[in-house]
Amino acid sequence: AQEPTTQSITINVEDNVINFYYAKRTDLEYTVNYLEKDTNEIIAESKVVTGQTYLQEITEYAIDVEGYVAVDPTSQTIIVKVEGNVINFYYTKRTDLSYTVKYLEKGTDAVLADEKVVGNQTFKSTVTENAIDIEGYNKLDPKEQTITIKVENNEIIFYYEKRTDLEYIVNYLEKDTNQVLADSKTVTGQTYLAEVTENAIDIKGYDKVDPTTQTIVIKVENNVINFYYTKRTDLEYTVNYLEKNTNA
Repeated sequence: AQEPTTQSITINVEDNVINFYYAKRTDLEYTVNYLEKDTNEIIAESKVVTGQTYLQEITEYAIDVEGYVAVDPTSQTIIVKVEGNVINFYYTKRTDLSYTVKYLEKGTDAVLADEKVVGNQTFKSTVTENAIDIEGYNKLDPKEQTITIKVENNEIIFYYEKRTDLEYIVNYLEKDTNQVLADSKTVTGQTYLAEVTENAIDIKGYDKVDPTTQTIVIKVENNVINFYYTKRTDLEYTVNYLEKNTNA
C-alpha cells in the first residue's frame, strides 16, 4: 500500500469515498534448478533472481551442464507470484562418450598392440579393463584398471616390459646329413627382440661352411642357429716299408 495508508473523512450526504492506492511488489524472487531426471540430483548450482515484480512474466533457458543433455522443455515461462516461483530444468546423462585403452612398453612408450576404443559410454559410469596378453612381453601392475567416464580424456594405459627368460640354441651339424658333430650350445636369460651373434666353433676333421657367423633376433621360441660343416678332404696318410724286427 502507498501512503497514506490511513485516511479520515467527514461523512457528507453523498460522495463519501476513501481511496487507498497500491503498487506491485518488486521485492520478489524466483529460483531456477538444474536437476537430473528421475533422481532429482542437483547437477548445477541453482540460480536465484531477486528484485522481481509481482505478475511479471519471465522466461528462462536450460544451461549447458557438462556431461548432461537437457530434456524438453529447454525453455520455460512463469508469472511471478508472491511465493513458489520455481523453474526446474531436467537433464539426462550423455551416452555418446568413449574411452581408449592403450598397450605401451614401459620406458619407451612404444605401441605394442592396437589401441582399443569403446563407444556409447554413459557419463559418470565406471568401466573396468584388463591388460591383454602380448607375445614377448610381461604385463606390469596394475593389470586391471577401473575409471569413471568423463566427457573427455577417458584413457587407460597398460604397461609392459620385454621378457628376459628366453633362450637360443646353437647346433653344429654335418651338411647334408644333419649329423650332430658337437654338443649343442643353449644360452638362457635372453631378452625378447635382443640381437645375438654366434660364431662357428672349430671341430676336428671338419671344415666350416659359410656363413660361419650368424646373427638372430630373439623371439619367444624357435631361436635356433645352425652351423654346417663338411669333412676335411685335404688330409694325407703315409705308408712305411720296414724290415721286421729292425725297423730298417
